[in-house]
Amino acid sequence: MTDDMQDQFPFDPPPPPGEPAGAAYGHWSSNPAYGPPPWPPTTPRGGRSSTVRRMLIAGLAVVCLAAGGGTAWAVTSSTLTHNSTALLPNGGGNGGVPTSSPAPLTGGSSASAAAIAKVEAATVDINASTANGNGQVAGTGMIISSSGLVLTNNHVVDHVVNITAQIPGTATVYKATVIGYDTQDDVALLQLQGASNLPTVPIGDSSQVTVSDQVTVIGNALGKGGTPAVVSGVVSNVDQMITASDESGGTEQLTGMLEVQANIQPGDSGGPEINSAGQVIGMTTAGSQSGAPTGQPAAATTGFAVPINKAMQIVAEIRSGGGPNIHIGLAARLGVSVAPGGTTGAVIAGVAANSPAASAGIVTNDVIVKIDGQTITSANDLNKAMETYYKGQSPTFVWVDATGASHTASITLGLAGWAD
Repeated sequence: MTDDMQDQFPFDPPPPPGEPAGAAYGHWSSNPAYGPPPWPPTTPRGGRSSTVRRMLIAGLAVVCLAAGGGTAWAVTSSTLTHNSTALLPNGGGNGGVPTSSPAPLTGGSSASAAAIAKVEAATVDINASTANGNGQVAGTGMIISSSGLVLTNNHVVDHVVNITAQIPGTATVYKATVIGYDTQDDVALLQLQGASNLPTVPIGDSSQVTVSDQVTVIGNALGKGGTPAVVSGVVSNVDQMITASDESGGTEQLTGMLEVQANIQPGDSGGPEINSAGQVIGMTTAGSQSGAPTGQPAAATTGFAVPINKAMQIVAEIRSGGGPNIHIGLAARLGVSVAPGGTTGAVIAGVAANSPAASAGIVTNDVIVKIDGQTITSANDLNKAMETYYKGQSPTFVWVDATGASHTASITLGLAGWAD
C-alpha cells in the first residue's frame, strides 16, 4: 500500500468516552519506574548541542540474565525480557555496540540505495519525556499518510508525555498525539499535528516473506537522531512467538513475529524493515543478543518484527474506532510510579504532585490491591488495569498503607499523553 491512508480511512475515529471531538489523543500516565534509570549520552549526530541530557532509549525486547554483579544479554528459546527503555552507560559513545552489518546468509539482493533513501524520507525520529521530568525517550516511526499518520510500537510511546516527531534532515518538529494503540500487539498510531504533503513509506506484503529473504533495517539507533542508521540482515524465521517482560514485572506475548538476523539497536523500535524492492514488510520491535559486556548497551543479532500486514490491520481497526485489543484516544492518568514485581499488590514507588493519586491521599510505599473489585497483585496488574480507563472516569481503588490500614476511594482520573 503506497497511497495515502486517508484514501482508505477518510474519517476521524470517534472520541473516547468523556472526551470532546477533536481532542488531542495520547497515552496514559508515565511510570518513571517502568525501566532502568536514565543516562547522559554524548553529543547526538548532526551537530546538536553538546549539553548533556538525561535520555532513555525506547528499546528492543531483550533477554536479561543475572551474571555475577552485572547484566548478561542472551537468547532463550521463546522468552525475552522486554526493556521498554534500554540502559546505556555514562560517557556515551556506542558503548561497544557493533555497527557493521552481519554477513548475509542466503536469499536475494538487499534494497538499493534509492529505495532506502525513499523510506528514510518517510521515517521519523520520535522523542518524548518521562512524566516526572527525569528523562527522555527516543524511538522510530513510519509515516503512512501524507497528512501525518505515523506507525510505531506502543512501547515507544507508552508511559511518556510530550511526544514529538521529526523527519531526519528537516527542521520541522511536529507535536504528535496518539490516536490509538494495541498493547497486546505492541502497535500504536500517531498523528503529527499540522502535517501535510508528507512522503510515505511503501507498504509491502509480509505474507510473502520467506526464510532467507534479505531485509534492510532503518531506525533511530541509540536515539542519536540525524541520518537514520541502516543495517542489512536476513529473515531467519517467520510466525514466531515471544514473551516479553520488563523491570516492573509487566509482560506481553507477541505472536506471528518475523525473526531477523541483523544488528538492530535500542532506538530502532518502531522503524521499518524493508525487502529488496524497498517495501516495508515489518516493524522492528524486539531483539536479543549474547555476549554484551557488563553494563554495556546491546545491539541485537536476533531481532523480531511485527509483520506489516498485522500492523496495518491494527491501524485499520484504530481508524475505524475500535477492535478486540484496541484502545482509542487518551487513556487515564493516576499519577504514580510503581516498584517492580510484587505478589500482594502494586507497591507505589512515587506519586506525582497534584495528581489524582496525590489528591486521594496515596503516598509512596502504599500498596494498591484492588481497582473496581479487580484484585491487583503486581505492578503488571496495575498497568494493565489502567489501560482500560479514560480521563474523567472514577474507578474505586483499595490500597493499604505502611501501617497495614486499608483505604478505599473513588478516584477521578486525569489525562495522560501531555504533562498537565
